[in-house]
Amino acid sequence: MRPDAVVDASVLIVLAKTRRLELLKALYRRVIVGPVVKREGIEAGKRIRARGVELLEQALGDGWLRLVRPTGTESKLAQRLLRVSNLHAGEAEALALAERRGLLLIVDDQEARNTAGRLGIQYLGAAGVLLYARRQGYLTLEELEDAVHDLAGVLWLSPSVVATVLKRAREEKR
Repeated sequence: MRPDAVVDASVLIVLAKTRRLELLKALYRRVIVGPVVKREGIEAGKRIRARGVELLEQALGDGWLRLVRPTGTESKLAQRLLRVSNLHAGEAEALALAERRGLLLIVDDQEARNTAGRLGIQYLGAAGVLLYARRQGYLTLEELEDAVHDLAGVLWLSPSVVATVLKRAREEKR
C-alpha cells in the first residue's frame, strides 16, 4: 500500500518546475499540504508567474494534492517550532502535520530535516523522492539521471547528495 505524505512548498515548487510533480501522485496515496504551504507554493507562485505553478493548481483541482487545515494541537506545535528554531512557517506547519498524523515528511530544508529527525518523523527530500520513484519503477536509471540533473538546475544539491543518489540507483540496477 502506498504511504501518505506531507509536502513542503520547496519540494512542490522544484518538482513542478522540473515537470515531475506527478511522481508524488504515483508514489503516495494521499499528498497533503497545509494552508501556509499552499500560500507559499501556489498563491505566491501565481503572483510572480512562476514556472510550474499551473501544475500545482491542477493537482489541487484534481484532488490528489489535498489541502488540510491543521488542528488546534498541530497549530500549537507549529507555533512552538517557530519560537525555538529558524524554520519558516510552511516548514513548521508541515512538520506539525507530519508529526501529529504520523506521516512521511517531504522537505529539503536542512533545519527542517534535523527537526524531523529529533521528532522521530520519517523524511525525504526532492532527490530522495526521485530515487524512490526509480525504486518503484516510475523512472528508468537514465530518467533518474536526467531528473537529478534537472533538479540541480533549480535547487542547490550538494555534490555528495547527487553522488549518493546516483550511486545507489546504479548499484540497485545490478
